[in-house]
Amino acid sequence: MSKYVRKGVNFNVDNEHQRKILEWAARKGHDNFSGFVKAILYAAMTAELKQKRDRSDSTADD
Repeated sequence: MSKYVRKGVNFNVDNEHQRKILEWAARKGHDNFSGFVKAILYAAMTAELKQKRDRSDSTADD
């Protein structure tokens, strides 16, 4: 059994918004697209967790 989990990401290149995202990500992650996408997901996850902590802290101060 592989220790890797594969998740596909599809881009509709006929959709301008999706095509621009693909082109940008392909430029930024040209050497390691998967690693680049994981870095973006990690940044989004940590930002979400920080936002939850900040809300929790502000509620505790009330």
